[in-house]
Amino acid sequence: MSATTPIPLTLLTGFLGSGKTSLLRRLIHQPGFARCAVIVNEFGEVGLDQALVTDQSDDRDIQLLDSGCLCCLASSAIQDTLASLYYRRLRGDIPWFDRVLIETSGLAEPGPIINAVYGDGSLCRQFRFDGVISTFDAGFGQADVDTYHEAKTQLLMSDTIVLTKGDMYPDTGRLAAWLAVLHPAARILDNRMADDALARDLLDSTAAPVRPAGPSAADSPPTALRHLLAYGIHSVTVDVPGPVGWPAWAAFVRGVQHGYADRLLRLKGVLPFAEAGPMAVHAVHHVFSTPAAAAGTPSRLIGKLVFIVRDLDRAEVEQMVRLLATPADEIG
Repeated sequence: MSATTPIPLTLLTGFLGSGKTSLLRRLIHQPGFARCAVIVNEFGEVGLDQALVTDQSDDRDIQLLDSGCLCCLASSAIQDTLASLYYRRLRGDIPWFDRVLIETSGLAEPGPIINAVYGDGSLCRQFRFDGVISTFDAGFGQADVDTYHEAKTQLLMSDTIVLTKGDMYPDTGRLAAWLAVLHPAARILDNRMADDALARDLLDSTAAPVRPAGPSAADSPPTALRHLLAYGIHSVTVDVPGPVGWPAWAAFVRGVQHGYADRLLRLKGVLPFAEAGPMAVHAVHHVFSTPAAAAGTPSRLIGKLVFIVRDLDRAEVEQMVRLLATPADEIG
């Protein structure tokens, strides 16, 4: 790709906990996404998704992934981030990239991001939208769409919908039919496909141009405050200072599932397990994934849990977390 050819830009969206980061991890190791710049823009106080994708420990704004891709944590307007990447690429300050993939927050509406590029004369010449991919949780996606305007907007703005968590909720045929009625123009894929086939199909299916969002979306971009006022959604980060035992983890999971699952949209973090070292933990509503080894996590992020919740205050979240410090002899 020459320096004057517009760089294809793909937007990866999807509601909270629907599997965007997991899909991103798979894509960046495939040939079609080689020499790719990744921009991570998440809703929360700590950039955990970036650390879990990159497994790097330095604090530079741009990091080189082991796949050869670049990762950048968007800390300013998307226009500024894209312009910075473009000119640093031309100057040779960073490795050359031929594609950009933006992973949005689970609460982001795609329209303002698309309009930010379409409405900037310089960016229009430097980048072209290659498509919008949305992940859709096979377990909770329908309920999210019924409850949250953002979840439905993300789907309707997508060129491709990737059904996720089909291994846990295998009735994806019914969901695909429901999605086809909701959004007949979208291509629907299943993330149980092999990585190479999924990457090829995503590139093929995003070749069509994306329709710009209407002017009203650009006039009133969403903010965390607006989401909080509309639904009581907010992010709470809690530190877990000491090692966590497996009995305490089991008690924590039971406590959350029984008392808070309907108000827990997403949980993520890295905990220091006494017997196993740092482990990445994730949950969506009442479904907890099995903790996975995360030995390369920067030390500053170990022991941090990020909760994205609805109608829960910090005191209630901290009450949940206290279960992680419960001594084994006190767990019934």
